[in-house]
Amino acid sequence: MMVRFPNFQPMGLLQEGAAILGVQLPPQALEQFRVYLEELRRWNTRVNLTGLKTERDIIVKHFLDSLAVLPFLGDAASLADLGSGPGFPGLALKLVRPEMALTLVEARAKKAAFLEYLVALLHLEGVEVAQVHLVPALARKWGPRFEAVTSRAAFPLARFLELAAPLLLLGGRVLALKGPNLAAEEMDAARKQCGSLGLGPLEIHHYSLPFSEEPRILVVARHF
Repeated sequence: MMVRFPNFQPMGLLQEGAAILGVQLPPQALEQFRVYLEELRRWNTRVNLTGLKTERDIIVKHFLDSLAVLPFLGDAASLADLGSGPGFPGLALKLVRPEMALTLVEARAKKAAFLEYLVALLHLEGVEVAQVHLVPALARKWGPRFEAVTSRAAFPLARFLELAAPLLLLGGRVLALKGPNLAAEEMDAARKQCGSLGLGPLEIHHYSLPFSEEPRILVVARHF
């Protein structure tokens, strides 16, 4: 049986957590996140979009984890989110940066359908949902066209760099959200690829999720 806390205010928690991250959420963004949360939970009863079930977990481990990337995004005007799933981090970032052009790349039809539905429901402009299994050859045909490319634990780091680098404009950056147990072997394999992909050295940033203090790692590299 689900236990409900009568004083729990989901959007209050989101706003407080965002403030901890240095992000101010305007009323329009808060309303969009409210709809996002509602639709994610509704769809999740029929389609396995996320293993997280409670509003608090979704807010902390999906929404706020996505928003933690914002300070590292710079003034990027275009973003590709690879293996976007139900939209993390790309769609969450779009709600805070509505002027940013966004491409959500998701191979699984049901998750891509959710993204299409949510983009239409929220009347978001400048968003493309690409239901495709991205491979390096296709990435080379697409790019370079983005100022930033993100992914949230969707690929091994070396594979993500291989897919992301051809998509980047000169001076753009890749941002990989990883859990706290990123293996040294995975990092070593990624570092060996940077030079041949036109990427600078990997930058490792550690942060903690608001409220839960769970550790996370953000790996950043710039295209030169």
